[in-house]
Amino acid sequence: MRTKGFTLIELAVVLAIIAVLAAVLTPMVTGYLDQARVARAQADVRTIADALKLHQRDTGRFPIYNSGGYPATVSDGTKTVFAGPGTTPTETVSWSLNTTLATTTLESWINGNFTGVSTTNTFPKAAFRGPYVASIDSDPWGNRYLLNAANLNSGTNHAFVLSAGPNGAIDTTRDQAASSPFSVGSDDIVSIIK
Repeated sequence: MRTKGFTLIELAVVLAIIAVLAAVLTPMVTGYLDQARVARAQADVRTIADALKLHQRDTGRFPIYNSGGYPATVSDGTKTVFAGPGTTPTETVSWSLNTTLATTTLESWINGNFTGVSTTNTFPKAAFRGPYVASIDSDPWGNRYLLNAANLNSGTNHAFVLSAGPNGAIDTTRDQAASSPFSVGSDDIVSIIK
């Protein structure tokens, strides 16, 4: 009398089918995960850039500036690069992060009223209406988002927000003339503010 159950051949066939399906589907799923990370980074840099533009629209100045230049009373006022949390990306092109990176977080600059503009003026007068961004995390690869803030108040070079992308290295030149087309390096993800 035969007992009910699977034979060794039937189990081997089922396992072979599962292995083939896993081999076919794994690269597809991995590709979707990579696309999702890039899409998140693109959305994040756009959100940060939009928050800076909203701050400028409401107050008449970008958050790291007072009436015309760097704020003299703020310790990070002479810094040109502001960053969110995470690991500092490596530099394949010189950003001089050790000397230009501010210690106050990017989120604090966007949401803080360092410009000294009143918060009580009603529309259409200039007033601080923050916070402008909920929170800034590290990019999907664990690196910091960087704001090239040196050029926000001048028309000579582009100002932009950057994620170093999947390779974790900054490949985009920091100072690029506003009169020339903007060039994004390698796999960096960028949103131009001006």
